Amino acid sequence: MKNTNKNIFSFILLLSFSNICFGNSQSNSLVILLKKIPHDTNYVRTAERYVWHLINPLDDVKKADSIIKATEKLALKIKDYEGYARLHWYAGLMRFREIKMNESLKYYKEVEEIIYKYNLSNHLLQKVYAGYGSCYYHNNEFEKALKFYFKAIELTEKYKLREFITQAYIGVYEILQLSDVAKAISYTKKIQEATYIDTDYSMRFLGEHALFNYGIIKKDFVYAREHLKKSENFAIKYCRKSMIINCWVGYGHLYAYLNKLDEGFIYLYKAKKLAEELNIDVRKAQVYGGLGDYFLLQNKYKESEMYFLKMLELSKKDNFGLGQKEVYEVLSKIGVKTKNFRKAYKYQSLAHTINDSLFSANLASKINKLEKEKQDANIKVLELSNKNSVFQRNIILFVGILSLLFSISIIFLIINRNKLKRFKAEQLLRNRIAADLHDEIGSTLSSISILSELVAYQQKKGDFKPEIMQQVSNDSREVIDKMDDIIWTINPENDAFYNLETRLKSFAIPLFESKDIEFKFDFSPELEFLKIDMGKRRDIYLILKEAVNNLIKYSQCKNAIIKGSILNHKLILSVIDDGIGFKNNVESLRNGLKNMNNRAKKIGGNLFIDSNIGKGTIIKLEIGL
Repeated sequence: MKNTNKNIFSFILLLSFSNICFGNSQSNSLVILLKKIPHDTNYVRTAERYVWHLINPLDDVKKADSIIKATEKLALKIKDYEGYARLHWYAGLMRFREIKMNESLKYYKEVEEIIYKYNLSNHLLQKVYAGYGSCYYHNNEFEKALKFYFKAIELTEKYKLREFITQAYIGVYEILQLSDVAKAISYTKKIQEATYIDTDYSMRFLGEHALFNYGIIKKDFVYAREHLKKSENFAIKYCRKSMIINCWVGYGHLYAYLNKLDEGFIYLYKAKKLAEELNIDVRKAQVYGGLGDYFLLQNKYKESEMYFLKMLELSKKDNFGLGQKEVYEVLSKIGVKTKNFRKAYKYQSLAHTINDSLFSANLASKINKLEKEKQDANIKVLELSNKNSVFQRNIILFVGILSLLFSISIIFLIINRNKLKRFKAEQLLRNRIAADLHDEIGSTLSSISILSELVAYQQKKGDFKPEIMQQVSNDSREVIDKMDDIIWTINPENDAFYNLETRLKSFAIPLFESKDIEFKFDFSPELEFLKIDMGKRRDIYLILKEAVNNLIKYSQCKNAIIKGSILNHKLILSVIDDGIGFKNNVESLRNGLKNMNNRAKKIGGNLFIDSNIGKGTIIKLEIGL
């Protein structure tokens, strides 16, 4: 057995050495090429390849970061916006790997804005959406993660993309496992299909490893071993050094299920040594979890608890809620095994607390929670059994049943009350849509009808005027725009502020560019996921839209800024220009400004207009939160 393990380790070292030599050779050839070619788009593309090679497999993030910054400047200078956006995406990916989720999200958001501004590739947008999904998954925001993973998958399947596509399928699979195992399993086929066509071999590593985990879940250990070996080959050849830890921990799990604990421990020990040498928290947590399982299978509860507590400490450090929940559940099992029921109850309660914070509260989860509380009560009963009282046990059970029945009654009351609220909300929504269609669309359609009849009358008299048809065309376009605004308003997916921000940018940017106005959007990061209900969202958008329209028509400015922030529990939005300005007491009679004021009052906000001749204009909207 010792010789076998020695041979395995020698094989891995040989492959790792080959990979390093190959990596250095390719790296050197790319450096030589960069020195020779002119500083044009080909240079930017070659730099991209070099950056990716530095990230995978060389893991030289410092050098990669410095090359990104230098090449981004060149890309902007030669107006290679696709190259600039791709490099910026790499920077976001590196922050993700360093568990700097907010920084990573900031980079991805900037890339998304560039994509929409310059109409860049759907392939790059797919990578951005997958990046969003991974960040939100790590931040325990599973609904947002699913939303962006599904967007990435939609682009992949619509445009038949083939690079860096596996990540989104794996993300959906892992999140669905938490709530809908049957649906999650349906994604394994999609993971396999994506893995086999993905041109990014680091994605193939992740795909094969996900299939290995699926094999473990369904206890098909031949299937699991086959995919683990493939995953290991991709890790050694194409990924950074730390990725082999995933595979070694995987072998530890596999051999544990095959009751070959000694062979499993060899892999876990190697993984521990490498993880601590590299000092990567995520990998150390992974290894400590594997060692905790190993000792638990041998009923060595003290050693198992020690490693799970180490894993818990690192999960807390990285704010990985799902990892903390899993550790608490295992520690609770250890408490039951060692008859330390007080500790078991404590850890089970902590697991439930985290679980409740991770998942949205629908009826099914509430009922599950009640069932878990019943299990907690049973743990309490076990604890009290050591103190001898059958009577006390019966009292606790009786109280538990009463609490359960009472809780279920409350749930049904809440459901009925929510039904009534939803009915009222639907009625208000219908009335609102009807009013909007009547006010915004009805008059314009009437105008189109009258003009069409006028054209028909003129044609009969032989006195046709083409400018009337131009008016019909303009009115038709206006109807389309207003209908689009109404549809956007009533879509609940647009409640987050970033949707309002994106729509405003898509409207304003072409107008600014058509007038050669230098512009800047300055929105506070805390606004991104602020929820704005339908009743306010449309009026806010129309106020800002009117402000931008006025700026374009009358200001004659060279620079414009649109700002957004939260101050003293108020949402503050401003449109600022350095144009010719106007006299407030005269110009405020203009219909557009009147409409803006009326809309602000309608949603309980205040509109402030500060304009001076020759010094520009500030239009500021304040709304209480």
